[in-house]
Amino acid sequence: MSGPTTGRSLRRLLAAVGLLLALSLAGPATATVVEPTTVPLDPDAPAAAPGVPVDAPLQAGVTPEEVASRPVPGPTPDPPTISAAGAVLLDPADGVVLAGVDPRTPRRMASTTKVMTILLALEAVESGRVPPTLTVSAEAAATGQLPGVATLGLTEGQVVDFRDLLAADLLRSGNDGAVAIAEHVAGSEEAYVAMMNLRAETLGLEDTAFVDSTGLSVDLAHHATPLDLALLGQEAMTHEDFAAWAGAATLTVEPFGLLENRNEMLTAYPGTTGIKTGYTELAGLCLVASAERDGRTLYAVVLGSEDRVADTTALFDHGFTDYARPTPLTPSQVAATYRTAHGEVPVSAAEELARTVGGGAEVEVVTRLAPDAALPIDVGTPLGEAVLVVDGQEVDRTALLADTAVAPAADDAGAALADAVRAFARLAEQRQPVAL
Repeated sequence: MSGPTTGRSLRRLLAAVGLLLALSLAGPATATVVEPTTVPLDPDAPAAAPGVPVDAPLQAGVTPEEVASRPVPGPTPDPPTISAAGAVLLDPADGVVLAGVDPRTPRRMASTTKVMTILLALEAVESGRVPPTLTVSAEAAATGQLPGVATLGLTEGQVVDFRDLLAADLLRSGNDGAVAIAEHVAGSEEAYVAMMNLRAETLGLEDTAFVDSTGLSVDLAHHATPLDLALLGQEAMTHEDFAAWAGAATLTVEPFGLLENRNEMLTAYPGTTGIKTGYTELAGLCLVASAERDGRTLYAVVLGSEDRVADTTALFDHGFTDYARPTPLTPSQVAATYRTAHGEVPVSAAEELARTVGGGAEVEVVTRLAPDAALPIDVGTPLGEAVLVVDGQEVDRTALLADTAVAPAADDAGAALADAVRAFARLAEQRQPVAL
């Protein structure tokens, strides 16, 4: 099994080779270059492969290394026993791992590959870089004729709406569809794989590498870690269309008709919101899944599982039951009152005050007000802070801002004395327990 360093080097090599193929599809760079003989397999494909968004890291603003190293405050509940060879349970609210089985070890990922296949194509659609329809090539159609391979039943020469193909492929995991998608965006599957590898790099997924667009490859060079896949799934679900397709248990898509999503969790586990299954004999049962409960969202990934529904259910139950996310303050929620001789000022949280914690943790909010605020006080003036404390450790904080203004007043010795007394009183912290 490739380690992280080997995976990065191999992925960059694959990207470099594939990029050369993509550039060859774009035509000659200068008059001295011989016209290439390779032509796009899809006649509707752009003349050159559209560029990969190089300045587009994970919208979550984290890297796998950061996520893996972040502690979760409070007690550490015992994780469930599962059959998967690799797994992770991600809490995206704080970007932390709640449980895992070798979450940073690259493994075969089967058709969870198509999360990247469809995400990259959807990004191209959203930016207007690809035509709205495609013509299925002989190569794409032939992919669906392999024994035991999931297929959409595409036929050579068939003209399909590209967005409809993306939706159908996400639900049914058609390998013919994945190849057709690749050819339409980049002109060939090889060029598209290069784009997939470059996109993984821009996202910071350094332990992810692709050899094909389908996940059918038996090459160990085609791999990802459970944590990389969880973060990739989170990224894909930020796209409204992707989330709608991935979360649909059934969906009518022309010309394919009524399609049933292969993700069994959508009907087996209440609150499931997506996202993608996978299976090959070598990879075993694989699944990237997301679920919501009581305002919380979790992502679970299992690779090499014997029962992906049971494993994923156990992970979600663990995350939702054995962990909590106390949120004593939301943005603009009034947290305290700042009293002066010239008026009372409600102070509100500038940001959410929250943290995912292990069950049984002792949580409290500590409010600290500025002892002496000079007049005038304008709306938005910082007048203190609220701090979330878990088992005696400060884990989150937010500024407390003035909701109303207080104008300067004429000199008043009595008021000044009263404010001096209040300033002394404000030195005392206010502590409030928070129930889980």
